[in-house]
Amino acid sequence: MRASLRRDTSETEVEVILDLEGSGSSEVDTGVPLLDEMLKIVAGASRFDIVVRAKGDLPTGDHHTVEDVAITLGSVIAKLAKVGMGSSVVPSGEALAFAAVRLGAPGYRNDITFSGASLEGMQLENLSHFMRTLAYNGRFTLHLGASGGGDWQKVEAISLSLGQALRRAVRDGEKQN
Repeated sequence: MRASLRRDTSETEVEVILDLEGSGSSEVDTGVPLLDEMLKIVAGASRFDIVVRAKGDLPTGDHHTVEDVAITLGSVIAKLAKVGMGSSVVPSGEALAFAAVRLGAPGYRNDITFSGASLEGMQLENLSHFMRTLAYNGRFTLHLGASGGGDWQKVEAISLSLGQALRRAVRDGEKQN
């Protein structure tokens, strides 16, 4: 199952192509290095093929780019996946993260604290904003948590657990159909 969407606003231009039956390949260029890494990790862990191209008003900060990528990717997920549940717990060094997903029922909750304000070109407060926006536009409930380790280890573990939870939710939904 494959879908794409383009979103153009006064702040950004975003294109997303998503194939739920892929191999985990990714082509990601958002101009925000941490967001690029997160999306590549999610693609690999979910085994979804993901293409994301974004141009944003980065001189004003990463907020609009992060938000509009989440809106667009979430909207594509909502087109392709309607029901299913999945969860995952993943370590990364000293960090441990979990993600739980329920497709078809929007909601968001997290228990994540970072020690720094930014990492690799992204304000870390925007990670939660990305995840919330992704979940609501993707029409799924997302619960996230991470503890221990450094900020990068938490981000990596969160991204891995999200990818695995999404894959499991999509596969669960396929069994229900």
